[in-house]
Amino acid sequence: MSMYDLEEDRLVAEITGRGARRLLVQLPDGLKNEGPRLARLIREKTGAEVFVSASPAWGACDLSLDAASRLKADLLVHYGHNEFLRDGSNGIPVVYIPAKSRHEIIPVVEKSLPLLQGTRIGLATVVQHLHTLPETTRYLEAKGFRVQHPRRGPWAHETGQVLGCDYFGLKRIEPEVDSFLVIGSYFHALGASLSVQKPTILADPYDGTVRLLDQDRDRIIRQRYAMVEKARQANNFGIIVSTKPGQSNPTIALNIQHQLEENGKKAVILYADEVVPDKLLDFTDIDAFVDTACTRLALDDP
Repeated sequence: MSMYDLEEDRLVAEITGRGARRLLVQLPDGLKNEGPRLARLIREKTGAEVFVSASPAWGACDLSLDAASRLKADLLVHYGHNEFLRDGSNGIPVVYIPAKSRHEIIPVVEKSLPLLQGTRIGLATVVQHLHTLPETTRYLEAKGFRVQHPRRGPWAHETGQVLGCDYFGLKRIEPEVDSFLVIGSYFHALGASLSVQKPTILADPYDGTVRLLDQDRDRIIRQRYAMVEKARQANNFGIIVSTKPGQSNPTIALNIQHQLEENGKKAVILYADEVVPDKLLDFTDIDAFVDTACTRLALDDP
């Protein structure tokens, strides 16, 4: 049995209820192996034509809308995230299935207790574990902690949820907590740590890791300052614009280009779907890149 709830019954009901006859199924890398089984199930239960996307799916900001349109699909099924874009699906209906995790949470939370600082805890997690927040909250309260959950942010639409690009909820409750506990992956916990000043602890239910991320935060901030200082010396800039529907900011890129040129710099706007260092290095005359796509590209670039 999968360690994630793929909600097959709901999936079939959505397809049948909408009368969909051709659909594209999009899964994150960790769930792609479920694609063939889901495709067989859908065809058997509904008779619909099914295409499974083999492209990366980095988040709900990365909906395969263009691919669905080219396929003339009448439904896009997106696994692993909840809704990110409001009214941004270009008329293609999207069914979001978060793939709730079946991993046990309490063992790793118990393991994290010695790292928690103070008694007021900000507790947050990713969409796969949102359903476990009540249980985790009760456990921490029984241990004498007072627990607060971040409220909804611009893109994280559920109480208690964080995204790799949305930690506004944590910032709002920061004055009211002593430390933060983030249940999920290092990626999400690191983003939380970089967004707040209070101690941030990772509790990863997948591998049992617990870790205080203050040193990681300080290291990355130092790296960022060093990169900004290097960029001050650059003359030729590449401004990155993403094709992904939830990451595309061409207006911001044009404004940056204008500001750079006003200050005597050269700037070109680069339009890309997948932003990877190897491809950027082909632009040998560019001294520095400015990221207007996913906010984590610059932070997580080694």
